Amino acid sequence: MTKQFYIDSLKEYRDAHRLIDQIEKSNWVDSKVTIVVCSPEYSSGICQLLSHKLSHLNNHVPFDLDFLEMPYPGNELYTVDEYIDGIDTLVSKYINKDSKLLFIDSGTLRGKNFTILDKVLEGSIESERIKFGCMYIQDDSIFEPDFYVQRFNFEKDGGLTFWWENQDNPYWGW
Repeated sequence: MTKQFYIDSLKEYRDAHRLIDQIEKSNWVDSKVTIVVCSPEYSSGICQLLSHKLSHLNNHVPFDLDFLEMPYPGNELYTVDEYIDGIDTLVSKYINKDSKLLFIDSGTLRGKNFTILDKVLEGSIESERIKFGCMYIQDDSIFEPDFYVQRFNFEKDGGLTFWWENQDNPYWGW
C-alpha cells in the first residue's frame, strides 16, 4: 500500500462536526430535508450523526435517511447503469414531493459518482431542492459539493483512508 491520507477517529469526529456546522449555517436545512446516504458502507456514520445533530431544525426529530449505492472505481459488480437505475428509483420517490435532498458521501475523490447523480437529477428535481456534501474532497475532483471540510491532494497526501476501513480493500489502488 502506498501513501494514505489517513483519517483517524478523532479527526473524523472533529471534521464531522465541522461539516454539521457548515450545513447548519447555510440556513438551507429545514423539516423538508431527507439525508441521502451515498455509499452507505462508507457514509452511514456521518449521516446518522448529521440526522441527530441537526434534528433541532426539525422539531428535534432526527431527519429521515434514504440510501443510494454508488459504484467503486473499476468494480464490475455494481455498474454505472445499475447506479443510474438506483438514482431513477430514488427520483421516483421524491419527484412530486415538497422534500429537499441532502446527498452525503464521506469523501469525493474523482467526483464521477456525484457528477452522474447531478446530471440524472437535472430536470427531474429542482436544483434548489438538492445539495451535496462530504467531509473530504480530492483537489482534482470533477465535482465540487456544496459542503465539504477539507481538500487533499492524492499525489502529495495519498489516498483517502479512514481508521475503520479495511486496509486491504481491493478497489483502492493505494
